[in-house]
Amino acid sequence: MLNEQALSPKIDITVKNKLIIFITMVLIVITSGSVLFGKLYYSLFIMILFATAVVFYFPKRIEPKHFLTLMVILAFILFNLLLYRDNIGGYGGLILKILAIFMIINRLDIHQAGKSYQWIIVALALLSLPFYALGVVSPEFVRSTFPTVDVWNGVYRITPFYVYGNWNMSRNQGIFWEPGAFQVFLNLGIFLMLFTNRKLPKWQLILVTGTLLTTMSTSGYMICGLIYFAYLIRSGKRKQMTQLIIPLLLLIPLIYFESQSGVIADKFQDGNQSFDRRSLDTTSNLELMIEKPLVGWGFQNNSVLMERYGIGDSSNSLLTFGYQFGLPLLLIMLIYYYFRLQRAIGSVFQSLLIFMALIIVFSTENMIFQPLFVMLMFFDVKAKASEQKLKSGEQLHGNEVNRLRSPLRGRAIAPEKGI
Repeated sequence: MLNEQALSPKIDITVKNKLIIFITMVLIVITSGSVLFGKLYYSLFIMILFATAVVFYFPKRIEPKHFLTLMVILAFILFNLLLYRDNIGGYGGLILKILAIFMIINRLDIHQAGKSYQWIIVALALLSLPFYALGVVSPEFVRSTFPTVDVWNGVYRITPFYVYGNWNMSRNQGIFWEPGAFQVFLNLGIFLMLFTNRKLPKWQLILVTGTLLTTMSTSGYMICGLIYFAYLIRSGKRKQMTQLIIPLLLLIPLIYFESQSGVIADKFQDGNQSFDRRSLDTTSNLELMIEKPLVGWGFQNNSVLMERYGIGDSSNSLLTFGYQFGLPLLLIMLIYYYFRLQRAIGSVFQSLLIFMALIIVFSTENMIFQPLFVMLMFFDVKAKASEQKLKSGEQLHGNEVNRLRSPLRGRAIAPEKGI
C-alpha cells in the first residue's frame, strides 16, 4: 500500500472553490471566441481574466518543468518581437494571456474544471437552440429586432446569449463568431463527457451532440466522429459493452444527417464558398511559410495577406502560426502537443485519433492562441489525475507512482511508512 502522507506534496496549493473555478472557466470560454466578450470587448475581458488569475491563482509554488515551459514559450515570442519590432500591443496581449493561463493551470483543480466546462457547454447548447430555431423560423423578425454590429471585419446581430450572422441564420453558431467555432467547444464537451466521467452523462451527451448537428459544420462532424471512434475503441478494449450503446446510438443520426445533407461531401467540391476560402487560406499561408521558413513574418502580420492575396486574415491557425513564427517552431509545437495528449490518454492509437481531431480544429479555426487552447501548453493531466486518485483513496499503478515520486526525492521517509 502507498502511504498518503509520503506521496502527498507538503502544501496543497490547488484552488478548490467550485464557484471560483466555474467563474474562471466561464471567463476562459467567453474570451476564447465569443463575439461579445472575446471580440467586441476583447481587451477588457482579457484584463479581467488576468486579474482573476492574479487574485485567485497567484503562484505559491511552481513546478520547475512548468516554469521551464513558460520560459521557453516566452523566449520564442520575445525573439519574434525583437526580430520585427512591430505590433507591440499584439505581442503584449498574447504574453498577458499566456501568463494568466499559466497561473491558472498551476493551481487549478483540473477535475473540477472539467466538470465546470461540461456544465457550461450544456448551458450554451440549451441557450442556443431556441435562438437558433427563431432564426430559422422567422429570420425577418430577427433582422428587424437585432441591429447589425461590425466586429473585427465581421457583421453580427448580437444578443448576450446568442449571436446571429448578418443574413444566413440556417446554422447554429451559439455565442461564437461562426458555427465552425461553436462546434469546437461542443466537441471538447463531448470529449470530456466520454473520457473523464466514470458514468456517462447520457442526456447531456445527447443534448450536446444534437446541438452539434445544428451547426452543420464539416469539421465538426469529422471531429465528433474521431472522438466517438476513439471512445468506442477505448471502451471495447475494456469490455465495457454497456458503455458503447449511447455512443453508437448517437453516431447513427450523425451518419444519417450527413448522408441526407451532404455537409461533409459537398464541402470538398470546387465552387463551394467555404471550400474555396479554406483553400485560399491554406495555399497563401503555405507560400508565405515557404518564403520565410525559419523565423516567419511576425505575430499577427496579416498585412502581407491583404497585400498579396486580398484577405484580411486566415482561418487556418496552424499554418498561420507557421508563417508567423516559422516552420521549426510549428513542428516543435505539434510534437509537443501530441506527446501531451498521449500522456493524458495513454493509448497510442487513441491519441493519434484525438491528435487528428486537434489538427482539424487548428486547420479550420483560429484557435491556437485562444485561452482555452493555451491551456494545452501547460497541462500535466496524468500527474494531476494521479494526485486526484491518491486523495480519493484509489489504488495507483506503478507508472502513476513514478509521477508523484519526483517531489519526494531528497525527503526522508519513515521506514514503517515506506512506499
